[in-house]
This record gives sequence, structure tokens and C-alpha cells, in this order.
Amino acid sequence: MSIPTFVSPANIETELTRIWNSLQGTNKMRACLFNLILYTNKNSRSGYIRTIAQKVIEKFPSRVILISADDDPMVDYLKTGVSVLAGAKGEYDIVCDLIEIEVAGASKVRTPFLILPHILPDLPVYLVWAEDPTKDDPISFQLEKFADRLIFDSESTDNLSKFAASLLHHKEISNIDIADLNWARLESWRDLLSRTFYTEDRLQKFEDATIIEIAYNAEESAFFCHTRIQSIYLQAWLSCQLNWKLKNVKQSLETMLFTYDKGNGDVTFEINPVRYSHLEPGTIVSFTLTTKTEERFSFARNLKFPHQIAMDISTPVKCDIPIQFIFAKAESGAALVKEICHKGTSSHYLKVLNLVKGLTLC
Repeated sequence: MSIPTFVSPANIETELTRIWNSLQGTNKMRACLFNLILYTNKNSRSGYIRTIAQKVIEKFPSRVILISADDDPMVDYLKTGVSVLAGAKGEYDIVCDLIEIEVAGASKVRTPFLILPHILPDLPVYLVWAEDPTKDDPISFQLEKFADRLIFDSESTDNLSKFAASLLHHKEISNIDIADLNWARLESWRDLLSRTFYTEDRLQKFEDATIIEIAYNAEESAFFCHTRIQSIYLQAWLSCQLNWKLKNVKQSLETMLFTYDKGNGDVTFEINPVRYSHLEPGTIVSFTLTTKTEERFSFARNLKFPHQIAMDISTPVKCDIPIQFIFAKAESGAALVKEICHKGTSSHYLKVLNLVKGLTLC
């Protein structure tokens, strides 16, 4: 990212025009498919949010409006700056507008009015709300009025049940598409399990299951500390799609146990942490289904090449040759790119939210 030129709000478009005039005669090409608004507090995750904005425009050129809010009650200010972001490179390098807004105190209420003149008309507006939606922030509902799609990150919350209830409330009152980056980070696992258990015979393995074990990477980083969320989402998604009824949840410092009534008996999801510093926090490391006849379906990441997944099927008397699957390599911003590609609100995700909102999680 280039260093922004700080200007008064009234001169934002004038300064952008000056920058583009200075680039005439170069191989820089201005492009924009949509408006991307990102809202974050000024904290340790601010740099991460800037990084994923960069990753997005490398795939999809857009006008980026980055809002950084300062929660310090002792300050009140409003700063605006403009610069350009380099996107895809080729015969012509794609370059996009970046408008940055730093705001604090009473000036925060001016934010929606400030960005409105700079939203490019006739193009979709994606709003990434990178903060916890359960915390009262009147700006969120003001910004939502501009958005076609509202993207949250459940990593931002300390209470996943309240987060789920808040998203369902946002969906109900705004009637716009909603999404969650942690849900998008699970897409490869959801696709893999759907492709593996798509026949009637394979689906029966779930009905015969007694225990399903999920291991997730509990190694935290400066940007991610709620590492259980993807594993909670994965078990909730499976139980919702299979119409299992939750009976109880048991938690300890390490293990989580979710027990469901399948109709023909109980099945327990056992969620356990493992720690690998070279894997993304929260990443699902392995998934193992065991049936009442001790048949096992095991999916595990290759720790040297984490995008490679090996599936082993075994019984007490035989073991099949492992099958290899390839996931897309993880990178910052990949989840946001996926959510921008999708349309609508996932009906599967809404079912997950309705289940999770009723959980008591610590």
C-alpha cells in the first residue's frame, strides 16, 4: 500500500483526480468492479484488515474505503487521506482508489455522511464490519443502508452465541445478504465432506456414527485468538443438514463435547485442540468419523503441505488405499474473496446461526 496523502474531506475527489493525472502515460490502468467499505477499530487487527483489502483488489479491482475508529473517549478527530492500491499486474498494472478515514469521539457520527459522496454509483457495495456486532455501535446500522452485502468476522467476538443472534437480527431488520469470514474459511471442508458422503450408502455412515472427532489448530496469533469457531461451525453444519437434535454440550479447558440425538441413537462430536505454529489459527486439522461397527473415515492434513488432505477408510479387518484431496492454499484475504464471489445468504449458514445462538459457550 502506498502512503496516503492527507487532505480535507472536501478535497478527496480532487486529490484522487490529481493522482490519476500524474499516472497518465504509465502502464497503470484504473479499474473498479464494486465498492469495498471496511470498518475496523484501531488495534492489533488494523494491519490485518489492510492486508486483506490488498488481497481482494488483487483479484477484484474495487474502490476501497477504509474506516479506522479510535475508541479512546478522550480524543475527537477526523482525518481523511487518499492513495492508490496496486492490484493485478500484467501488460497494464491494475490500480485502485483507496480512501482512508481515521475517526474518533463525536466525529464518528459524521462517517456515514462523509463516505456517501464517494460511493461509486451503479456498482455493488460490500461492507466488511470487522468488529463485534454485539457491541452497540450506531454507525453500523447507518453504513448498512448503503450495502448490498454485509460481511462479518466471528473472530471479532468473545461470545459466539450472541454473535449468531446479532447476525440473525441484522438479517431480519436490514434484509440484506450477510456472510461470515469464518464460514467462508470452512468452504473447502464442507465441499470435501459433501463430495465424500453424497451417496445413500455413504450417508448411512453418519446415521451409524457413534463419535466424530474434529481437531483444530489452537495456536493463536496477534490477529486470531478465538480458534474454536471453525470447528464449532463445522459440527453445527453437519448436525443441521442431518436434522440431528442437540442434547447437551460439555466443555473443559481443552475438549468440547456436543451430543446429538440421531433418532436411532446418540452421536458425539469431540472437538480437540492441537497446536502448530505454521498453520493458520483455527484451521481444521483432522476429521474422523467412527461407526458402531468400528468403520472409520479419517481426513487429515499433511503437516508439511497443509493444503493436501489424505482420506483413509478402514474397518477392523481391512484398510483402503488413502485418497488425496487438494485444498486451495490458504492466504490472508482468501475468505473475503470467496464471500465476494458468492451471492445471497447461505441457507446452510442461517441454520448454523439458529443452532449456535442457543448454545451456552465459554
